[in-house]
Amino acid sequence: MKKSLDNRLHEEMNREQELPEIVQKVFDRSYEEIRSKTTKKIKKRWLKPISAAAACAVLASGVILSNDTAMAKLKAFLGFQEDAGIELASQNGEVQYVGVSQSSQDVTVTLENTFADAYRVGLQMEILPKDIDINNIQDARIEFRIYDSTGKEIDALVSDTKPLKSPGIMGGAEMKMLKESNQSIILELLLQSNKLAWPSLNNAQLVIETVHFYTEKEGIVTINGEWPFTLTPTKVVTQSFEAEKAVEGIQLQSATLTNGSMHVSLMVDADLHEDENQFFEWALTNEKGEAFYARGANIELKDGKTFVNLVYPYSIWNKEKQISLNIKGYEELILISKE
Repeated sequence: MKKSLDNRLHEEMNREQELPEIVQKVFDRSYEEIRSKTTKKIKKRWLKPISAAAACAVLASGVILSNDTAMAKLKAFLGFQEDAGIELASQNGEVQYVGVSQSSQDVTVTLENTFADAYRVGLQMEILPKDIDINNIQDARIEFRIYDSTGKEIDALVSDTKPLKSPGIMGGAEMKMLKESNQSIILELLLQSNKLAWPSLNNAQLVIETVHFYTEKEGIVTINGEWPFTLTPTKVVTQSFEAEKAVEGIQLQSATLTNGSMHVSLMVDADLHEDENQFFEWALTNEKGEAFYARGANIELKDGKTFVNLVYPYSIWNKEKQISLNIKGYEELILISKE
């Protein structure tokens, strides 16, 4: 019997880390919001954990790694070794070391490593609170906004009590905390846009405005401040694909391969909303027979047809350019490069 999407998400989150009860309650509330995002656009909460079966996307900045310290920090970067697309991109120099620090309200935040492509943005930060014992911190989360080079808000991940100036494009965000030592912690963040490509982040601003610490002794400790970082992305590369031949019941709207992600948009001439689980079982397969599964999805039902946007962990650095999408109940959809 297939597991429901609900159960798969909960199992995935529970595997990532054991959480104190108060943190788990926040995860559960945020999870309910992510689940509903497959059918409609909603206001964002400040915390949106996801799993391999939920939504995600990506941020950028930096100077290429040049020393042992930078390399050590890169090895721990966001668990991307489990993401074939970003892992391959990082092996080809597309994860960059930044090492820029900002201090506010006795908390120092250092933007360590970043990654960016058209649909996903990842970053790693070291957080050093002056007046909180690191050993007492069980988890940490941040609230932030992203502004373009003109100062216009692109997106935000903030609490419901704060205003949003943009509808945003994020389909979800994953945050994960690691304790590097008894003096600092590492917070890793992965953002994903499932439907639209990110606008230019060149000279954009990432502004962290709140840091939440979940402590064993004091409970939630919230610190409001301002930690701004200027983003200088690496070049985002894209390559378009088209269907080799028409497949009855499926209309490919677009297929774009980028630095560490493959975005596929299509229309299926059927109502598939009763089996949400299947969207994460549609394998993207290359010439070697290697299969890749979606890390995020946006699903809409219109007039009995299902419009699906999927983001796969597949990189433009892959040498195998002829790929196929295997959709349950339909003939294989072969994708070939337009170039």
